[in-house]
Formats: sequence, C-alpha cells, structure tokens
Amino acid sequence: MTTQTRSRFAAAFSLILLLQPTGALATSNPSAPASTPATEELLLVQRRGGGSRGGGSRGGRSSSRGSRSGSRSSGGRTGFSSYSGNRQSSRQTTRSTRQTTRSGSRDQRQTNRMDSHRMDSHRMGNNRMENRGTRQNTRNTNIDTRQQGRTDRTNDRQSNRNDRVNTRSKTRRDAINNWDRYGNGWYSGSSWYRNRPWNNGWYGSSYYNNWRWYPGQAAAWGIASMASFSVINSLVQTAQNNEVSYIAVPDSNYSLYYPSVSASGDVVTFEADNGYETVRFSADCRDGTLDGGAPRNANEAQLLNASCQVAFGQ
Repeated sequence: MTTQTRSRFAAAFSLILLLQPTGALATSNPSAPASTPATEELLLVQRRGGGSRGGGSRGGRSSSRGSRSGSRSSGGRTGFSSYSGNRQSSRQTTRSTRQTTRSGSRDQRQTNRMDSHRMDSHRMGNNRMENRGTRQNTRNTNIDTRQQGRTDRTNDRQSNRNDRVNTRSKTRRDAINNWDRYGNGWYSGSSWYRNRPWNNGWYGSSYYNNWRWYPGQAAAWGIASMASFSVINSLVQTAQNNEVSYIAVPDSNYSLYYPSVSASGDVVTFEADNGYETVRFSADCRDGTLDGGAPRNANEAQLLNASCQVAFGQ
C-alpha cells in the first residue's frame, strides 16, 4: 500500500469516527468531560493530513528531541565552553600583543624624537658655530679691506700732494732760474757786488768765527772753514756767464738763488732750493742766526754763510 492510499484510508476512518453518536452527544452536552487524548490526537492527524505523521513519528521526534536535549545538557556544552575559553584567551593574548606593540612603538617614537631633537640641536649648534665663524671671518676681512683702502687712499693723497708740491717747486725753480725773468739788476755784470743797493761789504771770517755756536758746532759737524767771498764771487760770475740764476752752495745740499737776495741792515732774506722745494729764509749775518735761531746742521751753516757773502761779502 502506498503512502497516498494510507492517507486516504486514515481520512475516511477519521470521518466515520466523527459521525458516531457518542461524539455528537459529547459535543452537545456542555457538562460532558473534555475530549480524550485519543480524540485530540485524531484531530491533529486529520489536520496534518494523515496518520503517517502522527503516533509513532511524533513519538520518535519527541524521543529524538529528548535525546538531543540530554546530549546538550550532559556533554554538548562542555565543548562550547572550551572553545569560548580558548577564544577569550586568544583575544587576551592579541590584546596584550597589541598593547606591547603599541608601547614599543610609542617608546621607539619617543626615542626617535629625542634622537632627532639631539641631532637637530647638535646640527644647529654646529651650524651656528660655523655661521658665527664665517661672519667673524667676513667681518675681519671687511675691516682689513677698509683699512687697506683707507691706507691706500692716504698714500695716494700724500703722493699726489708730494707730486703737486714738487711740481710747484719745479715750476718755481724754473721761473726763478729763468734768466730773462730778472733781466739786468745789481747782481749783473762783473762788478755786481759794487752795485748792491745796501751797505758795501763788511762781512768776512772775523764775523762767523765769533758766532757763539760756531766753534763747538763746527767741530762737531766737521766744518773746517766756510766759503770765502772770493769763492762765492767766482760762482756768481760763472752763473752769470751761463745765464743761470742760482749757485750751488759749497759743502751743502742747497742751491742759492742769488738774484733773490735782499738786505736790510744786518738782516738778509733770500730763497734756496733744498732738493725738494724752494724755501724762503731770513738770516742775521752779524749774530749768525737763520730764521731766528742757530743753524741745525752743517748744510744750514754753509747756506747762512753763502747768503751773507752775497749780501755783505768783501
């Protein structure tokens, strides 16, 4: 018999049972007792569509459920608890590992930060020292350059000043030495000393030997004697013949411009060239002073004597 035939038979059988008088009376009597378990089970079978799903099958399901429940209550939860404990332990281990890694990373970052700060400080300190040294060297170089420039400018100005002085002196010497500049005067002619417009000659060795400074200083300077009038006269005559306006002072570095000599009383004024420039002097032939004082060296002593010989020599 197939499953479909059995289902139809069970349905017919259930219908017959429902049509029995006992069932009708039980339904119409309110005080009758409740339906028996068998009747309830038949109703359930009818609703479910056949007897194959009731009875033993349901009992089997109940038994199976009971066995599963017993199995769960007896030993099934033990495995879950073990798995839960392992997972909790694994989670705790992972958390500890992350915490350790985080702490290590934080410490490493802090160490790197400190190392970087120290390196930056060291680098900054070195750079600061190098920059300070560079600035100091640059400052010293600039100071030296400015000082050298200042020295060069001073030397240039002094050189230019000397050049201008020498140029003026040369121009003046050339002008003084220009024979045409003077023309004919008391210093012209073979007897020029007789044409002097002041007192005639009175100066000689008797005067310079009596100058107060002469004995001691002449010995110190190695002056044996002064140029006499005859020597000076010969020099002037030679200069006139050559149309030269100066004579070289004997035993001296000076050149005397004899046309510039002019006398007043015992004092004579004149111009002379010391090799660098033309200088104007004033001499007292009676007292033996040059510019108000004793000569400072042998050159000035010889110049003083030559000017007095031109003005007052005899």
